[in-house]
Amino acid sequence: MIYVLDIAFPTGNDVEFYGFELIEYYVKKFLLYFGDFPWTIRLLYGLIIVCIITMLVLFFLFFRKEVQSRRAEREYQSARGKLFDGFLKILDSQDKPDGSALEAACGVSLKEILSYKPKTLARLISETYMEQRRRTSTYVSNTDALCSLIGVKTYYEKNLTTSKKVLRTLEDLADMHIPVNEGLLAVYLNHYDLSLRHLARICLIGAYCSSPYRYLKEDLDDDLGLWYKMMLHRAFAYESAKEHAMPQFLVLAKDLRNEDSGAFMIMETAYWGTAAEKASLHEFFLSPHIKYRKAAIQVAALLGDTSQEQSAIDSYWQQPEEIMHEVLKMVRALNSGKHTSFFVDAYTKATSEQTREIALTCLYTYGKDGRRTFELLRNEFIKSNDDRTLMDQIDSAALLNQMRVI
Repeated sequence: MIYVLDIAFPTGNDVEFYGFELIEYYVKKFLLYFGDFPWTIRLLYGLIIVCIITMLVLFFLFFRKEVQSRRAEREYQSARGKLFDGFLKILDSQDKPDGSALEAACGVSLKEILSYKPKTLARLISETYMEQRRRTSTYVSNTDALCSLIGVKTYYEKNLTTSKKVLRTLEDLADMHIPVNEGLLAVYLNHYDLSLRHLARICLIGAYCSSPYRYLKEDLDDDLGLWYKMMLHRAFAYESAKEHAMPQFLVLAKDLRNEDSGAFMIMETAYWGTAAEKASLHEFFLSPHIKYRKAAIQVAALLGDTSQEQSAIDSYWQQPEEIMHEVLKMVRALNSGKHTSFFVDAYTKATSEQTREIALTCLYTYGKDGRRTFELLRNEFIKSNDDRTLMDQIDSAALLNQMRVI
């Protein structure tokens, strides 16, 4: 495009400006207009003009963004009103949906569903899935099939291919357990951004690949936050529900350098470990890692495994005080009724007030025999006023708890 400016001079001659000559003319005119001012004044005027132009541009961008946000929100609310209940039925269904089933559930045609943007449908499916998870404990749903049917999965795959909205895409894939091809994740499996790398590796666990856990040891040896462990727990839950291969939790725990991660893997055994793994928890009762001991004892108590009770009792006097408390709580939780004397020994030989208190509290609630032994100690054998006061406090606290339940 050529801009032409005709200027009439007193001589009657016309001067024509073409292209950038027009801009050059106004720049020179501006400089000439302020030519008599000091350079500082000219600089300030220039900055003011630049600021005005910048504010106008920013206002335009903000206004356009606001319009786009309002339009997207209206579209989402429209989609939610028409499709939310239908999507929820599809996710709850035991059968894989097809186009006719989706139309029947939503009460609208597939063409009308596809008229919404994939971004809008992706947001709606994500919220629908969260609602389903609040109502049921199942991890398996028709999320993958639904996303494939209405083009949302294609939208996610395109985002990964073009590196657009990668973080949100990986979050949705990990949250809803949507499997994708390993090749789409390859770029992000060793990404410099820690969040993207961890998310991609969690997505890999549910992806179409032959070695889903190959990065697990590397990640667990890092200092992991609670978020990653929660996401990993959910990934294990989904793989277990789909009856897919699970990692060897205890073998992996032994190989890890990070003690916190090793304890986490031992705790995961309670939920997803094999029967053989659960039966071998006693091997960790005297582990060199204190956190491994604590985790193994807690898992045995959680599983109610009385076959490992004696191993915990045998290890009691070799434990630090913190783990002694866990052993006492484990024996109380198993409540087999066979180890009343263990609590008495733990009380009489304890070297700290806290251990005596825990031992007596466990004895008090250890069935009828435990309660009878508790009263016998209080009435006939306890000579110390401090210990008698402690037992009275335990008895009073138990009575108050009973009254609260009533």
